[in-house]
Amino acid sequence: MSKGFNRERAGRWLAWSCAMAFLCYGVCSSLAEDISADTGKLRWMGHWKGEGGREQMVREVLDEFRFLHPKLDVEFQFASDVLPEKSQLSAANCIVEMIRSGTFDWDVVWLDPLIYSMVADQLDDWDWGRKHLVDFCAVPGFGKTQKNFLVEGKDAHRYTAGVFPGPYIEGFLYTAWYNQSVADRLGLDIREEGMTEKDLLGYVEKVHAYNQTAAEPIAAFLDVARSGSFRRLYYGLLYSCLPECDSEGEADGPTIAEAYARTDAFFGELGRYQPTEGNAASVTWPDAARFMLVENRALFFFDATWRYNAFKTACPERIGQLRLAQMPGFGGNSHAVGGYLTTWAVLKNAPGRDAGIELMRHWSRPPIAQKWVRYTKCPTGLKGDLYDPTFGQDIHAEFQRRLRLKCNNLMADPPVFSSRFVEQYPSIDPERAAVAVLKLRGDEGGE
Repeated sequence: MSKGFNRERAGRWLAWSCAMAFLCYGVCSSLAEDISADTGKLRWMGHWKGEGGREQMVREVLDEFRFLHPKLDVEFQFASDVLPEKSQLSAANCIVEMIRSGTFDWDVVWLDPLIYSMVADQLDDWDWGRKHLVDFCAVPGFGKTQKNFLVEGKDAHRYTAGVFPGPYIEGFLYTAWYNQSVADRLGLDIREEGMTEKDLLGYVEKVHAYNQTAAEPIAAFLDVARSGSFRRLYYGLLYSCLPECDSEGEADGPTIAEAYARTDAFFGELGRYQPTEGNAASVTWPDAARFMLVENRALFFFDATWRYNAFKTACPERIGQLRLAQMPGFGGNSHAVGGYLTTWAVLKNAPGRDAGIELMRHWSRPPIAQKWVRYTKCPTGLKGDLYDPTFGQDIHAEFQRRLRLKCNNLMADPPVFSSRFVEQYPSIDPERAAVAVLKLRGDEGGE
């Protein structure tokens, strides 16, 4: 026995070591059971293929989830690879077919508010989600993973009939994207903050004048089928001339009828200058990106901040030409428009429902929130995004910095109109907007 050996101390050390080893074994065994307990199959319809950081996020989450659930067979395909076409209508048709047949090819489906409404139209049932989707309001603790303003109050989940279909991963801002190279060729200095209707009309007039003698015309506005870009322009202009009621609920300014009339008239005025002239028959976003950035054939495109990812993927070497400006308004805009979307839903009667719920839990963790904002430079409805999207030196960061300083209605968390404004003007007549879009296009097409 060596000098200095203390039998009592050695005994205590051995007992402590054994206890810790047993504790570690118990914890690791429990963790392993939790991770590997679920077996069977999960069929997940993905989204965001070809959209840069968004696609990268999906692939990384898929790899993580498979690693954490090794006994679960995760069958994954992007919606664009399994639907007849990548569109909300195709996704809605797929969901309706599964509900009507009772045969579920997917457990987790692509579903945003527009897809929900299209399914409702086909089933003639606005409350279809209560019967056929997992309502995450009933999943213990799930609401705490989302930002409070999205899951609390009487208007929570209003676009899905009060059903909480899944995590609000994606946040966005609507913006007027423009091609700096085209603006330079035309001698235009685009007003990036506070663009008025007169500014926009002046840009359109300049493009029209250029096209009178140009061998190859430039489109003032990129026109992509089903993009909804001109409706966004319409809504932004309409709201810009409506007053927000004060703290007493009073509002001074144009009525909704007067705002409609003013917006309709302005769209007619834009149409006189053929702002969509020269557009190619673009049927895919890569085609649209090349038309705008490689061929330099379009000046403006009205879309959400998410479009940056798709354009960067299609034309990475030209993405520096793509700049952002605040959406135009009558006399300028003191607000920015945006929102948050759910991306996936779990079908209640699908065999992989429980695994689908676990996947949605995985998406709703703080590390995912931080990664989302860092990868996409867009906000998220998930809690835990400590990374501020205004950090950095790219155009997204600079744009959001400026908006936060300028817009009195751009709130820190939800980049949308204040709730009082939305309650006062809850909806826009889509037929009215569609007619105005026809005036702008000068043809019988539609978005």
